[in-house]
Amino acid sequence: MRIRACIFLFSLFLIVHTNKLNAQIHDFDSLISHNKAFKEIAERIGDTLDLYNGSEILKVTLISDFKNLVKRKYKNEYQDAVFKIILYDTVQVTRNIKIVPRGNVRKSTCFIPPIKLNFPKKNAFIKHMESFDKLKMVLDCKRGENYEQYVLSEYYAYKIQNIINNYSLRARLLLVTYIDQSGKFKEITKYAFILESISQCAERQNAIRIETKHIKDVNTNVQVLADAYLYQYLIGNTDWSIPAMHNIYLIKSKDPLNQNPYVIPYDFDYAGIVNANYAVPDELLGIESVRERAYRGVCIGNNQLLQSRTLFMDKKKEIYQLYEKDTLLSKNNKRSTIYYLDEFFELIENENAFKRNVLQSCR
Repeated sequence: MRIRACIFLFSLFLIVHTNKLNAQIHDFDSLISHNKAFKEIAERIGDTLDLYNGSEILKVTLISDFKNLVKRKYKNEYQDAVFKIILYDTVQVTRNIKIVPRGNVRKSTCFIPPIKLNFPKKNAFIKHMESFDKLKMVLDCKRGENYEQYVLSEYYAYKIQNIINNYSLRARLLLVTYIDQSGKFKEITKYAFILESISQCAERQNAIRIETKHIKDVNTNVQVLADAYLYQYLIGNTDWSIPAMHNIYLIKSKDPLNQNPYVIPYDFDYAGIVNANYAVPDELLGIESVRERAYRGVCIGNNQLLQSRTLFMDKKKEIYQLYEKDTLLSKNNKRSTIYYLDEFFELIENENAFKRNVLQSCR
């Protein structure tokens, strides 16, 4: 896939980067209609392109009546929007789409909640979007630097999860310019991210999503469960439940001999590693702040948790590199995040502390 994508980029360079056209942004549909070579290349490798592959920040413009979106955010109604995305810093794709607010808690907490982008399948500009045409977009809950930092912190929480195992949702960072058609809000450019759908995640694992509630933790794949327990403990997230399917997806392999579902955690804005000012822990947990870790796993075999412990220690360097390479987090945010990671790894690397805080703290 990587080689074919490189061929596409090189071919794209030859087609649209001439001395005369240098530094221009070219319209995708116009190229498809009038440039035979571009059309052939795009059609040939279109099924290999994936929005979630690559680390470059995608530049997006979203145009809609945001005043109406805020006013009617509890109505669960789609409204018209125009979505523009620049690919490879050269080609702009423009699509008329529908958007709708999403999220239960965030609708009441946020001025503009996360939204779902609904693309018309017939106008899919990337092959996989014909099947996965609805994208979840997480944006800053309210205006202000702190809220944009929360978005970036949650984005990195997903990236940590991707490092641990493939039973996780992929995220792609965006730089979004919002244009309000009502004229009520000023044009603004902020960071956001799109999140892979659970259906697409399941397909990657040759699995299907299941939505049956009241499945007990121990009736899921226990090794992936142990990884999820330790991951939630790492990021300081207590806002989840497997039986209630609260901030948890379940997928089941299509292999009839492998029927225990896999746990896929999501939605981390209440995690200590994000440390949002609106996030408060459940009083029943006996902790005063989301920054205070509380292990919430049920009692399973210690062997799986010990394997997860080894996995996390093996991935430690890769996790820290996410933040060492970062240029977007504020100095204070990066420093507090590194400190929070240090606390976790000091704990799991100490056998007695791991035994006391994890193995002996199960429910």
